[in-house]
This record gives sequence, structure tokens and C-alpha cells, in this order.
Amino acid sequence: MKTLEIYVNFFIENGPFSSRKTVVITLMVILILISLLIINRKKWTIQEKCFKMGVWFYLYLIFLYTFIARSKKIETNLNLTPFWSYQHILETHELRIVLVVLINVLMFVPVGLLVPWAYENILHEDEQKKRNTVLLFGLLISLSLEFLQLFTQTGLFEWDDIFHNMIGMIVGYGIYLFLKGKPFWEVHRYFLPMIGVGLALMIAMI
Repeated sequence: MKTLEIYVNFFIENGPFSSRKTVVITLMVILILISLLIINRKKWTIQEKCFKMGVWFYLYLIFLYTFIARSKKIETNLNLTPFWSYQHILETHELRIVLVVLINVLMFVPVGLLVPWAYENILHEDEQKKRNTVLLFGLLISLSLEFLQLFTQTGLFEWDDIFHNMIGMIVGYGIYLFLKGKPFWEVHRYFLPMIGVGLALMIAMI
């Protein structure tokens, strides 16, 4: 529980209004989004306005917590060992790494859910191409975060983060399809990777 409390405190202490720096940046982001709404008020539907504002502000929050609000670190910020987190959990049973894995998955679920809704009018009607476009967008965002953390020394570049982010995108897209009326038996495969991660974490913690 202490580990969970540490992460809760991190999100509270590094939020959009936690310092003068983040307040200024957040207000700038809000002003930009309001300006875009005004410029496109006749062009966008109500659905587009809601979901585009939602996904853009949420992406800002992701960048805030993973890059903007973090201070520069001196230690090594590169780990290219695939699935090192599961090996580490298996050896140490460290709850902190379990939470890191889950946070990296859950963090991208809203992205996979909101992006296809925000851009339905320009995404390809073919289901496979639409899905691939959404997942490619998530991959580019995840790679951008990792490279920013690497070059600014504000975090650890690792393949595990990208892998878990993409699982979150897949789950989010599955939720989108389900909410759009697809029967669960048609979209259940989008939830299988998350189930796999959960089982892997449980086995590693035993």
C-alpha cells in the first residue's frame, strides 16, 4: 500500500496546477484548445468537439506526467532488454514494478478509445485499416515519449513501456468497438493481451 501511496502522491504533486511552470503550460494548452474550438465551431460536430478536446488534453496530461513535470536524472536512462520487468518481478516480487507495468497499460487505454471516436470522419472505413491507423498513432506517441525521456534524461527508455502502451491502445480500441455496437464475441480478442499481462504478472509474483 505504501508503494501505491507513493504513486498517488506523485500524481497529486506533479499535476497540471502543481507549480508555476505546469500552471502556465496548462493554461496555454487550454487557450490553444479553446481557440481551435472557436476556429472550427461550424466545421466540427458536437461529437468531434468533445472527443478531439478530450484526446488532445489527455495526451497533454500524458506528456506532463512522463516528461514535462519530471526533473533531469543522472543515472542510466536506457534499458533495451525485452521484458526485463517480468524477470525483475519474478526475482524480487517488487510491487512497484507491477504498478509501473499496469500504469503503462492503463495510461494508453483512453487514447485507444478516444482517437477513433475523435477522427471517425477521416479514418478509413475498412475496419482493419482503421485499427492499424489508430495503433500506429499510439505507437508514434509512445515512441515520442520514450525518446523525449531518453534525450532529456527525465526517464527510462525501454521496450517494455512501448509494449505495454500498445496493449493499452489495443484494449482501448476494443472498448471503442464494443461501445459502437460490436458484439463482445467479435471484439474479445482485443482484450486477450491485457489478460495475458495480468496472468504473467500474477505468475511472476507467486
